[in-house]
Amino acid sequence: MRTGICTTDFEKPGVPALTADALFKKIRRMGFEAVQFAFSSVAESDFTSDGVIEIPPEITDETIDAILAASEKYDLPIIATNGTFNMAHPDKAVREEGLARFDGFLEASAALGAEYISLCSGTRAKSGLWDYSPENAGEEAYRDSLETSRRASVMAEKYGLILAIESEAANVVSSPEIARRMLDDVGSPNLKMILDCANLFHAGHAHPEEVEATIRKAFDYYGHDIALAHGKDILPGEGIAFTGTGRGIVDFALTAKLLREYDFEGDMFLHGIYDEEDMPRAKEYWEKAI
Repeated sequence: MRTGICTTDFEKPGVPALTADALFKKIRRMGFEAVQFAFSSVAESDFTSDGVIEIPPEITDETIDAILAASEKYDLPIIATNGTFNMAHPDKAVREEGLARFDGFLEASAALGAEYISLCSGTRAKSGLWDYSPENAGEEAYRDSLETSRRASVMAEKYGLILAIESEAANVVSSPEIARRMLDDVGSPNLKMILDCANLFHAGHAHPEEVEATIRKAFDYYGHDIALAHGKDILPGEGIAFTGTGRGIVDFALTAKLLREYDFEGDMFLHGIYDEEDMPRAKEYWEKAI
């Protein structure tokens, strides 16, 4: 199991993105072995996410060449790419725009050698992909997310790519039970799960005494369908406050143990650190856990 990192952890509000070469060089010098890549992370893409659709409207051959050259130069394979857009947005036109961009994005991801595409099951909140709405629990929101997921799965099959969603408290797929339902309803072998243990906690439940049961429940429902693992952490408390790997209550040793028990063959991508000075510590923390 390689230790990678999500390139979005290097994005800083108001700060221009690095070139692909500079970004991959920095990541490799930290000792990471793979990346989950977002096109917004490199200057060549000339793209900034609006928080609703995180897929560029166009990805040029020159952009792909620059990213691929950096990946090969620094021996940092791109295992996954971020294909996140609001798959349950209340405005159908937004969902359709996300799907309209998706085919070109998939073609570019395949050209970069990616195997997996991360998705967001979506939210009824118009403000952002990860913002909660009480309407997320409704059947209409679920049906819209399901329809979008099915269409995305058909598109991904053409490129031999695996899509992956995750259980996220603020999204339509907000629990392991709903995740299992979505996997079964889509019914495609190329839709899998991302395990991000920090995202399993709902407000009022981020307490040390609930950690083991929360993590084990996720494995019970979709342990054999995990394609990617994320290493975000969460602080204890009544709300939801994410933090860097090893700074919160997630039991990473238990996570590693269960990943092995369920024959997970993928990689761990650290996420939610954002402080570059803290990344080597986070990497060491995870590698001690396994």
